[in-house]
Amino acid sequence: MNRPSKGASSGKPEAVATAEKSRIPGCIRSLADSTVAITVHAKPGSKLSAITDTDDGAVGVQIDAPAREGEANAALLEYIAEVLGIKRRQVSLGSGSRSREKLVTVEGLTVDKVYEAIRRAST
Repeated sequence: MNRPSKGASSGKPEAVATAEKSRIPGCIRSLADSTVAITVHAKPGSKLSAITDTDDGAVGVQIDAPAREGEANAALLEYIAEVLGIKRRQVSLGSGSRSREKLVTVEGLTVDKVYEAIRRAST
């Protein structure tokens, strides 16, 4: 007699939820309850700030500030906060202050909301 394994469900909602989660690129991930990490490839010195691309490696962001004395980092964090519709204090630089590859942390949003806002801004 075959018994179903413990904890296994046979409904489709789990499959749908998995499909929804799989569309979010690996560069946007959850760290804790309402903290999201975004891997960013910064492109300072552009004419305007914009999200250029999103893939599993990083979110490409061109910044309208030069890469000197933290100007581009400050502009990046302000732009990310604007795109996400949150206050600047909810966005911080986790690592990469002297590199183009940065880890930006966002407080108070879910991974889904962050992804949707970035997707909207990139089109």
